[in-house]
Amino acid sequence: MDRLKRGLAAVALIAGFASPGFTMGLEVANTDSFNMNIGGRIQEVAYGELLHDPVPKKDNGRLYLFLKQARLNINGRVEGVKYNTEWVGAAEDVNGSNNGLTLLDFWFDVPVFHSDNVWFRVGQFKVPYGREQINEDGSFQFVERSFNNFGFNLGRDYGAAVHAYAGKFAAGAGVFSGGARDVPLRFLPEHLGSPGMFAVRLGLNDGLDKDLFSITQNDMHPERTVWGTFLSGMYMKDTRIGHSTVLNVRTAEKQVLLNPNWNPYLAMAPLDRATFEQGGWDAAIRGPLGSKSAWTAEAQVDVSHFQNKYGRLTNHGARVQTGILVNKFEAAIRYAVLQLDNDMSQGGIRFAQTPIQEVTPAFSYYMRGHDNKVVVDFPILIGVPTFVENAAGTYVGVEQPDQATVIKPATGSLQRQTVPEMRIMYQLAF
Repeated sequence: MDRLKRGLAAVALIAGFASPGFTMGLEVANTDSFNMNIGGRIQEVAYGELLHDPVPKKDNGRLYLFLKQARLNINGRVEGVKYNTEWVGAAEDVNGSNNGLTLLDFWFDVPVFHSDNVWFRVGQFKVPYGREQINEDGSFQFVERSFNNFGFNLGRDYGAAVHAYAGKFAAGAGVFSGGARDVPLRFLPEHLGSPGMFAVRLGLNDGLDKDLFSITQNDMHPERTVWGTFLSGMYMKDTRIGHSTVLNVRTAEKQVLLNPNWNPYLAMAPLDRATFEQGGWDAAIRGPLGSKSAWTAEAQVDVSHFQNKYGRLTNHGARVQTGILVNKFEAAIRYAVLQLDNDMSQGGIRFAQTPIQEVTPAFSYYMRGHDNKVVVDFPILIGVPTFVENAAGTYVGVEQPDQATVIKPATGSLQRQTVPEMRIMYQLAF
């Protein structure tokens, strides 16, 4: 009976004190010198899309169901030092056996000068570049990021950064490996380019973001209008290491310029150490409309550049979105455009001589904030490359980018299509 009472008490505790968001979690320890919170999140998503598949006996309409996210988070403070670790399983990170957890984040924030104004972050974490890229994964108004993330994502990496705050001004700069997250220890011969990838983000923040690395797309209960505007930049000179280069062996969170199936110069032999750089601007504003309603708006513009002795490529992209929240219901809409360089190609076939566009209306119902919500959105992908594999069927390029390898005689071809989709996500977190 005592065990039953203790079990019911624990359930009541979790139900009664679940956090307003995954980044908080459930507090399990709190003393003057130590604090620990544990959180978890799942996202189960149903996908539907309609496209023209010229391969016989292949459906034009597709339906999929995935456990898109299954994450565990532990965070807190020790003697004024912040720490955070996030682990991932499920469909988003297939690691061979798919039975274990993979590390996403493990970092420490150490206060500099014993203040809350300057912090030194070390470990593995998101590169401070771009609002949509840094945005916390459980607090989106849409089921997925826009496909501009495919064009400009720098993802997570390991390294160190300093971020500082003075009034409305916020700035951060860091150096990273450039090889993305979870790189194994391998001591190989090298011809050094730049000593890592350098990233910087700076701007004005009037109550919008908790800090440079803690970004959400909305606020359930805004007290006033808040805003922020930022510039981001990144630079890296590739390093020759072993039989390859750092940019060529990047395996996780790989954007389109770093995909050798889209970038014809990246893996061209003999390998050359490329220059890779990126810059962007983003801004957001949100505030109350009344006692139980709120509004949001965001914009982002990016440009990326790759160059080696074989050629140069430059991609451009932009995203705007807005939303209105009334009680527990929210409606939002997003437009994104990605202009690939005319020389991005596979087998001499160019991917996109005209821009790829996306229009996505979305509707959300928040049962308990972002901890318990349903999101339904309806993306329309306009002019998106699709890859027709003669023996298997057709793939949407921004969803299965590595299938670009089928574009060759007697194997497959490329078609530009307009692809309407529907996605339904249920998110549960504590």
